[in-house]
Parts: sequence; C-alpha cells; structure tokens
Amino acid sequence: MRILFVCFAALALTLGLGCSGPEVHYDYDSKASYSFFHSYDWYAAPVADKAWAGATGNPIMDARVRRAVEAELAAKHFHKEAGADPDFLVTYYPVYHRRPGAHTFVGLGFAGPGLGVGVAGPVNSGPRGQVGSIVLEIKDFKSQQIIWKAQAEDVLDDTGTPEDSDQDVAAAVKKMLMRFPPTASAS
Repeated sequence: MRILFVCFAALALTLGLGCSGPEVHYDYDSKASYSFFHSYDWYAAPVADKAWAGATGNPIMDARVRRAVEAELAAKHFHKEAGADPDFLVTYYPVYHRRPGAHTFVGLGFAGPGLGVGVAGPVNSGPRGQVGSIVLEIKDFKSQQIIWKAQAEDVLDDTGTPEDSDQDVAAAVKKMLMRFPPTASAS
C-alpha cells in the first residue's frame, strides 16, 4: 500500500497538481525611494522590447493585462494620474514562445523477490500553440530609469477560455506586484 501511495504522490507532482501559480522573477533598484510613490501612468514599451518580445498585438489580452495591473495598483493605494506628472511609469510587454510538445513521462513499477515489472509512457502536456510570459516594468518618472521589473512565466495561454485567461492574468499580476514596492528599499 505504501508503494502505491508513493507512486500516486509522484504522479501528482509530475503532473503539477501542487503548483502555486506562475513562476515569477523580480529585480529592482534597492537605492530607489519607493516611499514617495503615490501616482502612476502608463508608458509605451520601447520598440526594441516589443520586437524582441514577439508581441502578437492582441488588444483583448492587452486590455486584460492593463485591467489587472490597474486593479492591483489601486489595491495598493496608488492612483492613476490624469492631469499632472505621475511619480512612476508602468509598462508591460508579452514574451511569446511555442508550447513544447509532450515530454513528460510517468512510470509505475512493482518489484518483488526476483521479479520487477515497470510501465512508463508519455503524458500529453496539452494542446500545442503559443504560451507567453508577462514582463512588467516600473520607471521612476523624474529620473526616467527603470527601477523595478518582474516577469511571470507562461501565463498568456491561447488554448484556454477567456474566463480562464482573466483569472490566470489577474493571479499572475497579483503575484508579480506582491513585491512592489520592495520592502527592502532605501527610502
């Protein structure tokens, strides 16, 4: 019975049943004064970044990401500046790549005295298509320097429903902005 439990636990981990959302990477300027930030506005990502990202120009996904970012910034008590200079600027861009094929294998084996039996086979990793990451950058308005950056891996998926995409993007943006502003800032 113990062997069977270990096999099912390994299968669950292999299939990613214990995942806690997308993998997120951060970087920031530890010398920036984040405590003075109260307002923001959007700015366009540099053309070079957009070309490098392979952006597909999906206006629905663009609106989805912008709504999620604005909702999270509002929850942190930042407001979008309409009439005056903001304290910081925000941009994002997608980075798309082809979804890899099925490369996951699951094995099951039993062994007894003098006899061992094993079975292994590929597990379908889902439909092929494109999957993308979200790169979010924050720039100090006065210095015009990028001071904070985060990337959520494999969030933008062209195989799910619009409702699934709304939830995935919102969860990824929330996880990205959990560390903005950084608590270790030198303010």
